Amino acid sequence: MSSDLPRGVDLPGGIRRGWRYIVIHHSASESGNATQFDRYHRDVRGWNELGYHFVIGNGHGSGNGEIEVGPRWWKQKHGAHCKTPDNRFNDYGIGICLVGDFETGSPPSSSQLRSLEKLVAHLMRVCGLSQSSIYTHGGVTHQTSCPGRGFSMEQFKSRLSRVAYR
Repeated sequence: MSSDLPRGVDLPGGIRRGWRYIVIHHSASESGNATQFDRYHRDVRGWNELGYHFVIGNGHGSGNGEIEVGPRWWKQKHGAHCKTPDNRFNDYGIGICLVGDFETGSPPSSSQLRSLEKLVAHLMRVCGLSQSSIYTHGGVTHQTSCPGRGFSMEQFKSRLSRVAYR
């Protein structure tokens, strides 16, 4: 399965951080890519780089289902994608952003969902995580609907069950 994933998901030095969570987001925009979100996070948010570890494109800014590996993953660096009072979902959570607005727009494409399934199943294996470690941004903070009503965590986890142990 890892051969289906882009270069950089498997790190040459291996996983060097005690990851405990995977947090799924949407960009709340119809288009974009890791470079554009990095610029926004730097220029508007004042962060030092892209807040997510991975971005999965929708064909409008990057390929449909294309997994972009962010610099935080390469560095095994904490995220800047899911602020909570104890900050544990940033400190120990892998942030994955699907490009699209799943609250008011279309749901994720089938290509995005397949890539998300493969990436999450792989991360679960290499980081020793279970499905109970997977959250949505809104499921953690309750202050946002991210990744929107067009993304069903229940359906995703059901699909993931079929992929995760192939």
